[in-house]
Amino acid sequence: MDEYIVGIDIGSSKICSAAGKLDKQGRLQISGVTSVKCSGLKKGVVVDIDSTSEAIRNSIEQLSGMLDISIENAYISLPGGICKLIPNNGVVAISSEDREITKRDVQRVLNAAKIVSIPSGEEIIGVIPRQYIIDSYDNIKDPIGMSGMKLEVDAHIILAQTTIVANLIKSVNKAGINVNGIVLEPLAVSKASMKKDEINMGTALIDIGSEKIDISIHKKNDIIFTETVPLGGNTITNDISICLKIPFSEAEKLKIKYGNLVLLDSFDAESVKTYDSISVDVSILKQIIEARVEEFLQIIDYKLKNSGFNEAVSGIVIVGGGIALFDGICDFARQIFDKPVRIGTPEYVGASTPIHNTSIGIIKDVVNTAHFSESPNNSKGIYNTKKKGSFEEKSYSEDKGVLSKIKGFLADFF
Repeated sequence: MDEYIVGIDIGSSKICSAAGKLDKQGRLQISGVTSVKCSGLKKGVVVDIDSTSEAIRNSIEQLSGMLDISIENAYISLPGGICKLIPNNGVVAISSEDREITKRDVQRVLNAAKIVSIPSGEEIIGVIPRQYIIDSYDNIKDPIGMSGMKLEVDAHIILAQTTIVANLIKSVNKAGINVNGIVLEPLAVSKASMKKDEINMGTALIDIGSEKIDISIHKKNDIIFTETVPLGGNTITNDISICLKIPFSEAEKLKIKYGNLVLLDSFDAESVKTYDSISVDVSILKQIIEARVEEFLQIIDYKLKNSGFNEAVSGIVIVGGGIALFDGICDFARQIFDKPVRIGTPEYVGASTPIHNTSIGIIKDVVNTAHFSESPNNSKGIYNTKKKGSFEEKSYSEDKGVLSKIKGFLADFF
């Protein structure tokens, strides 16, 4: 089992697990992926440990059966929306006689960066080195093997609420799995779905989940902005359920089967029947979906333009297991963002869908940073910048009128 690295993406609607290992050439090979429904989280926070642990157990059992191995340890993701950043520096002297910097020196300087005042009820999840500095020479990414008298690090310290992290780890432990480390979700997703050039040149990563939208801007191999919007795919399903007066579960099936954002055609004039023979006009279904997706994208555009980093964004990468799978989403989003848009997917056989971005990204981050044996408090993560305020629908509807479009739909059906 030691040769496998297991990543678990604990989401609000599903648990995705992946296992991978390095081949003889040192390249990562993904050996198996699984996805199991989960209802124990709300907006990334555990609200039902038993339900969450059961979903995790089912996902891991499927993965174990697929690979014929026993899985006891895994790395997990932590949603960026529940974390915050504390910038800090660390400095240590190189004590070896030959002044060569070792892994131990790097660990010492990272530990030094963790010396910071922590608010009550929060804990350090990880530390992200932005750059190392050796004797005043900066922009060093990997100082191991180099020589110097003094080693410094410019880092991000990741803080999260102790209770949220504790409940997440308890859910995993109750499923019979030990947590080897924690990787922040925006970082994991970027590892799996974005190209190196995109991360360096300036790209916005839009992760649309079932209950929240995570927005992050990546530039020069760093995350310079993150934001979370409390809306997601379930909002669309709820619109369909209310407007067409059908159960939520049936609305979800219709959304998955018929939801798309391409131009209306002859097929859209047809009707489909639900489980109780209720006739549904596909064109109406598409209009409901389009109205809400348009609102999502307008909100994201608003957030990007008010982030202070919009000029650094040269393109958009959309990920997630729902809206990212809609036909026509790229063309639809391109009209709103006025920037190139593509769907981010892992480049692995058998796992090339946006659903598995996070679980595979966890494995890639572990491999890239080689912290296979670190505890959760020493694991790598990425930060979430301070939010600029709660989500208010009014501020987005004044210019675009998208919400009035949705309210119009609701008025038509009631």
